[in-house]
Amino acid sequence: MKIKVVPSINVIILKNQTIPTSQNISFEQNISKSQNISSEQKIACIVSIQGTIGRLGNRMFLVASAYGLARLHSCHLYLELKMINELKSVFILDLSPLLISSSTFNSFTSNSSKSMNRISQNVACDYITTLTRPNAIPSGTMFELIGYWQSYLHFAKYDEELRQRIFVASQSVLEKVSNFFIQFYQRKRGYRPQFLLENHQSFKRQLSQLNSTTWIGIHIRRSDFVDLRFSSSDAYLFDAIKYYTMRYPNAHFIVTSDDKPYCKRLFRKQSNIFLTPGAYSIGDDLVILSLCQHSIITGGTFGWWTGYLAGGEVIHDKIYPSGCSRREYYYPPWFLIDGNVRAHKNTEYILR
Repeated sequence: MKIKVVPSINVIILKNQTIPTSQNISFEQNISKSQNISSEQKIACIVSIQGTIGRLGNRMFLVASAYGLARLHSCHLYLELKMINELKSVFILDLSPLLISSSTFNSFTSNSSKSMNRISQNVACDYITTLTRPNAIPSGTMFELIGYWQSYLHFAKYDEELRQRIFVASQSVLEKVSNFFIQFYQRKRGYRPQFLLENHQSFKRQLSQLNSTTWIGIHIRRSDFVDLRFSSSDAYLFDAIKYYTMRYPNAHFIVTSDDKPYCKRLFRKQSNIFLTPGAYSIGDDLVILSLCQHSIITGGTFGWWTGYLAGGEVIHDKIYPSGCSRREYYYPPWFLIDGNVRAHKNTEYILR
């Protein structure tokens, strides 16, 4: 049987609550309205991201790390509006009460009476252990994150806040991806479920309670990784699929990829493997994988986040080099990796 590509369909979905989405400048205005001179005087330190780098996964690492450090050291948080708007097209991104507006932030950079000691830290991947020590970002400091902050240990203490308030699907994305599951159950199980889209976590619980199916998310990155020798083999993917199929007899798999033609060929004989629609955005793909109970992921930060947000078991291919000096800086202990990890591009150095 050929693999199915599930199209989007319009459906009426019951909701307990509507979560409003802020748009561009109005979001900035909402932050500004909640802040005044009195609140500015209480800002002891600021953790900031003033530029954008990489794609969605890298930016999520930056925001999560900045949030974790701001929470840890009782600082406020500043993100450029461009990054806020990009992430809010996918997520609720509730960063209150830490987030400050551009006008508040600029008042500290342009007013000498409010001047702060400015420090920037450029990180490629590693966990900067000194930043989690007391007073690592003292009062009167503006700390800027630059580069690729890809160690989850900078925000591990607040991972539930990231999963429940920040990197949770916006209402519009949640409605869109729910169509995928509604169509599946209607065609394959003969009934049309009525999901209450109260929020991301509620919908995920409802999916897990449908005992006829265990959903496994698969992310396959290939385009730029083939030449870099980071791409996963067919054998890795089928071994991982076999593991879950034996563990969960009702396992069904959702595949997202930057190379859908490859995936269609690879899984053409698998009746329980489905590709996301071609019209899905990168944010749609991330959200639908985060709703799965378990994960199979290849290299890259996008796949990392799908596994991290989904929870459950996560099988990660060891061929991908994290770039960190120690594998435990990048891979949470519940990522299932059998064997050593290559440390850097085009090297044989491994992380045990």
